[in-house]
Amino acid sequence: MMAKWRYAEEGLFELVWEGHCVLRAHGEGEHRDGRRIDTRGAKLVEQEQSGQEQAGQGAKALGGLRLKFCDANGLCLEERLEISPDGTPVASCILSDAEGKEVETNRLLPLVVQAPEKDQQAIWKSIWSKMFLVPYDNTMWLRYEAASLRAGRKSYDMTVMFQEDTREGLLIGAMDFDKWKNAIICSATDAKTFDVCSGVADDGTHDSQPHGSLLGKEVSSARFCILYGADYRELLEAYGDLIRKEQPILTWEEGVPFGFNSWAGLAFRLNPENYQKTGAFLREELRPIGYENKGVNYCNLDAGWSVFPEEKLTELTAQLHENGQKAGIYDAPFAFFGKDIREEIKGVPGHAYEEILLRDGKGEPLPRVDGAIPYDVTHPLWKQYTQYKLSRFLKWGYDYVKLDFMTHGGMEGCHYDKSVRTGRQAIALGYRLIDDLLVKGGSEKPFFISLSIAPLFPCGCGHARRFSCDAFGTMEDVEYVLNAQTYAWWQSGRLYQFNDPDHICLLKSFGMERDSTEGEARARYTASAIAGTVMMLSDDYEREEARKRALQFAGNREINQMAASGVSFRPVEANHDSASSAYTAVIDKKQYLALFHWQEKEEVVRVDCERAGLCPGTVYTELWSGERIQDEDGVISWKVRGCDAVVLKER
Repeated sequence: MMAKWRYAEEGLFELVWEGHCVLRAHGEGEHRDGRRIDTRGAKLVEQEQSGQEQAGQGAKALGGLRLKFCDANGLCLEERLEISPDGTPVASCILSDAEGKEVETNRLLPLVVQAPEKDQQAIWKSIWSKMFLVPYDNTMWLRYEAASLRAGRKSYDMTVMFQEDTREGLLIGAMDFDKWKNAIICSATDAKTFDVCSGVADDGTHDSQPHGSLLGKEVSSARFCILYGADYRELLEAYGDLIRKEQPILTWEEGVPFGFNSWAGLAFRLNPENYQKTGAFLREELRPIGYENKGVNYCNLDAGWSVFPEEKLTELTAQLHENGQKAGIYDAPFAFFGKDIREEIKGVPGHAYEEILLRDGKGEPLPRVDGAIPYDVTHPLWKQYTQYKLSRFLKWGYDYVKLDFMTHGGMEGCHYDKSVRTGRQAIALGYRLIDDLLVKGGSEKPFFISLSIAPLFPCGCGHARRFSCDAFGTMEDVEYVLNAQTYAWWQSGRLYQFNDPDHICLLKSFGMERDSTEGEARARYTASAIAGTVMMLSDDYEREEARKRALQFAGNREINQMAASGVSFRPVEANHDSASSAYTAVIDKKQYLALFHWQEKEEVVRVDCERAGLCPGTVYTELWSGERIQDEDGVISWKVRGCDAVVLKER
């Protein structure tokens, strides 16, 4: 690709892509004292085109641009419009004072994007264009959307505007997550004008306090990259690749984890006896039929394990290890769920939880979110408490931890460490401590970290992140997990080693009113197997029906090998605020197609081979039934009633 920034007029600049303008933009900044600067009304005082050819040197034109504007209020805003060495356009801005004084700000807009004046691409002209809405995190059953453009719609940290029919897309995404919460927002005055903003704290981020401010002689926004191309799916994957270069993922060499998580099946009925029996069922019945990876499966405790005596935890973990299994446990390190804030902190004698709660500007603890008050992760006592908890997990012999409610660590408030001025700065410190304790310094063996409720960014801080909220075993849960697969498949292997599709309930969770059907169970298992992925069953195996259901579905070796590849299947289509019914992948040079249905009525799911990137005339084996399937005139058809799934593998 060939991209170049150029100055247009009156504070506006443009991005030219292979000779065609793809967007116009200006910049804005706000000082905490109320002053504002808009490049359209400010004076251009400096202009520098970077990468220009120099006589006799033959330097290649890179197309970068630096523009500095100053206004009558004494503010200056410098637009850094760069082209990275790999050709990616990147934009940021720097706020400063014309007299060299310090500036303070909690909101910067390096780009306020609008359509080009002439020769507009279809994404700018069509009223059918969609905006990819990315939730800040995955709590409260938030979901992804491909929404029609409308003033006020907001996507956190990144978005892509695209055409569903042609797939043409324009992606804008943050590249820095250490200081700012970011968003791309449809302007309140024009649905096709986008505010690209650093400094967002609102209901979507679960904040009750304003975004923290940054202070200095110069204050810079986050950097944002811009990608344009013929297929928005490729843009999302390319964006993930860029982020991985900037922030390497926490790698895991032990393979996709297969095992059990106690929450859906046992919840607070969890006790040492049913946990021990579950481990035996995994070992004696599921492992021999192929529910394992590298000969290992996990038996993981979720919330409720605190009723176990310490000696019992150690005993049960040792028993699992003796039998070639691994053990997991649960914690919510950033969130206080207790009722009495004056209670003494476990492991920190003489101190109460109220000392480590995050507070507002009046010194009051922040309100509960999802039932919990955020901890101040910069407080030395919180660090001591966290070290006490996590070191016990290592002492007890655990191999895996599910860390929940991580969003609380990034909430805005007044921190003990006054050098930490924003929620993103705080959560980065919290993640770093956990990483140091469990991965870099504390554990002598590989230790798996799965982030449950957690912001999408910052990334690279756990081996896996759950890409949805809690998911159980009904057709609604299947559709919900697939909504995440439709819009977040690209995160697996790029932002995190694995996407976690949550525990796999094949019969009945504690919150379900009925048993799931066989079709729901097959679809729920398949949805996890294509996620690129973490495979954790969750049922109550004291029920004979639950044991039979697990043996029926969790022993399909070809499906399990597909899951163990760690490949995340790509959606064929977007589907508004729902999910695609078709997903493709290539594993070991074989083409795969997974199809889903989640309606009661009978329908025919059809896939156009050309649209899906499949070769017409290919013969497939359906991996659940063994049936041989082939397209007819370039269309694969599947007649189905109720919730179900099929997986086609190239023969």
